[in-house]
Formats: sequence, C-alpha cells, structure tokens
Amino acid sequence: MWRADPLQIIAAIALDRILGDPRGWPHIARFAGRLAAFYEKLLAARISRTVPLGVLFWILVTGTMVAFYAVLWRLCMALNPLAARVLGTLVIYQAIAATDLSRHVKAILEPLGNSDLTRARARLAWIVGRDTQSLDAPEISRAAIESVAESTTDAVIAPLFWGFIAGAPGALIYRTANTLDSIVGHRTNAYEKFGKASARIDDLLNWIPSRICAAVFCLFSSAVRWNTIRREAAAHASPNAGWSEAAMAHALGVRLGGENFYDGQRIPGPVFNASSRAAAATDISTSLAWMWRVTGVCAASFVIVLVALRFLRLT
Repeated sequence: MWRADPLQIIAAIALDRILGDPRGWPHIARFAGRLAAFYEKLLAARISRTVPLGVLFWILVTGTMVAFYAVLWRLCMALNPLAARVLGTLVIYQAIAATDLSRHVKAILEPLGNSDLTRARARLAWIVGRDTQSLDAPEISRAAIESVAESTTDAVIAPLFWGFIAGAPGALIYRTANTLDSIVGHRTNAYEKFGKASARIDDLLNWIPSRICAAVFCLFSSAVRWNTIRREAAAHASPNAGWSEAAMAHALGVRLGGENFYDGQRIPGPVFNASSRAAAATDISTSLAWMWRVTGVCAASFVIVLVALRFLRLT
C-alpha cells in the first residue's frame, strides 16, 4: 500500500493535465475539509483550544483519511490488484492541482490584457488571500505570479514528492495536512494555539519539496543564483514559501514580494530580486510555463529513481 509506483505518478499527472479538478466530483481535499469541520466542532465544543487539542485534531482527521483509504485499498485488492492500483492513482491525481491552478491564473489574463482591472481583481481573489480591490496591473501580475510560485511547491511538487516517498498514502497525508493548514493554520484568536500543529506539520512536509523546487529553477536559469535565493528566502516569514517565490523572481527577471494587505491590515514582507523590474501581465504566462517545466523535471526524476530501484531489486 505504501510502495511508490512510477506508473501511478505518470498516470496521475496525465489525469490532472486532461481533467483538472472537475466541479462536483468527490475530492480528497473536500472530504478532509468536511472531516475537519466535524472534528473541530466535536472537540472545541468540549475542551479549550489548546496546542495538544490541535495535535489530537490533526491526528483524528489524518488518521480517518488514511484509515478510509486503507479500507478501500483492501476491498480493491480483494476484487483485483489492478483496482487497488487505480485507486492509488486517483488519490495521487487528486493530491496535485497543476491544471486547476493554471486555469484559474489564465482566467486573470484576459481581463488584465483588456485593462479591465475590476474583473481581473475579482478573479485574482479566487487564488490569493490578500486584499485585491485596490491593486493596479503590476500588483495583480505580482500576486498571480507569487501564487503560481508558491503553488508549484504545495500543489504540485510536494504531493508528487510524498507520493514518491510513500505511494498514494504519502500523497494523501500531504494533501490532508496542507488542507488542514489552510483551514486552521492561522494566527487568530481561535487558531493561534489550536492550529499550531497543523501549521508546523505542513511546514515540515514542505521543507524538502520547496528546496527541490528552487533547485530545479536554478538548474534551468542559473545555478550561481542559489546563494542569493537562499538568502532572500530566509527573510520570508514562512520557512518554505520564500524559496519558490525567490526562485521564480530570478527566473523571470522580475521583482516579487513586498507589502500586502489582509483585511485592511498592512503586512510587510521581503522583496525578491529587488533590483529588477516590476512584474507585467506577460510574465504570468511565463510563470505558468516555468511551473510545468519544474513539474516535468521533478516527475521525471521521481519516476527514473523508482524504475532504477525496481531494477536493482530484480538484479
């Protein structure tokens, strides 16, 4: 169940490329979200929102997801081993979201190209958490590119990496952890303590993938920028997000980062590739091309390693 399968990774990427995330279909992230709402209501109604309770919450949601997968996997194995492989492929496919991200980002390009900033801001709000209502064209472009950069790690490379490490259950655990971080991993009165475990576990699971992502960017742009990217990434509040954003900034030759507003509150942030020009609408398409390039290299690398390991076991 935990063994990575190169054919599953290939098929999962192909399904994502063809189908994306069809609306209305059952999805592991939505299932994890419903479980999170159920367990949060069950736990927080009886006990104060402490850090240990947040740990229990994470274990319950993730454990239920894995247990449910294990039951389905055993049923599929009893039916036919091929059915179990199909199940694993579907889980890895749903753990990645490259095509859906690409579609949302491309939806911003048309109104932005027509100088319809109102519609561009509205569509940008689908993919970012910052305030968008007063952003000008360069800031809309910057926000879209930063979303592509960060999502290259947590929506593509990280689930593929954990699928490579631990098969479909690894991808499932990662997607569940990432979903829980997006739900409760916030520094608010309600979630400062309760969501700490979810936020820290998500940071831990993204630590290696974020650096792999940045390394692949450097492989295609310039390896000598690695030290610059590492230095700039260290200034980000997140231990991981700065890596892909800094790498994307240098790959595109644009300036990313800086201050953002959330619910009217100004949040300063580091600037990446500060001496370069402001981002433009044309850079959004280029950032998506970079996302697919990094995805292809990482996926191919994981598949080659898995095939080599299987060959060595046979010899």
